[in-house]
Amino acid sequence: HLFYNNYAITRDKLWTIDAGHWHPTEDVSDNFSAFMPFGKGLMLHVSRPVRWDSDHVVIFDDALVRIARSLVRDDLLSKTNIGLDFFDATINRVAAWVIGARSTQKALLQAMLAPIDDLKKAENEYDFTKRLAVTEELKSFPFGAVWDEFCQRNNVPVGLVKSYSF
Repeated sequence: HLFYNNYAITRDKLWTIDAGHWHPTEDVSDNFSAFMPFGKGLMLHVSRPVRWDSDHVVIFDDALVRIARSLVRDDLLSKTNIGLDFFDATINRVAAWVIGARSTQKALLQAMLAPIDDLKKAENEYDFTKRLAVTEELKSFPFGAVWDEFCQRNNVPVGLVKSYSF
């Protein structure tokens, strides 16, 4: 990763980072803040690794939530191009596309609903107790209701993926 990371920085290129090609114990989102002060932007390929095979349908999991949280909290969305992977020969491609896109939207929505300014203020004031308390409270916030409302306002049915003509 370091070779092409440095290549991108020294040639004013976007850094292409594939979320599915990292060691299972590494968190790809930890790398964004280290690269972005020096890089032009990110070309993020979001896929879900399964035992080193990376090209699986994106789902709303902890890794995707951490990616979205990092992009939103560090204000990187305007410098990031997000590509999603939907390859899985065992399931319908349209369903894979819908599930992956919606999962990514949900993760970004959850990150955008967080009180980022309050968290940053607590951090800057060394109030780590408040930061921890707010972070823990966020885990049970009902963002699903906001997601459902978003879908309703955009005339997109909630929970009806299977009815898309498979």
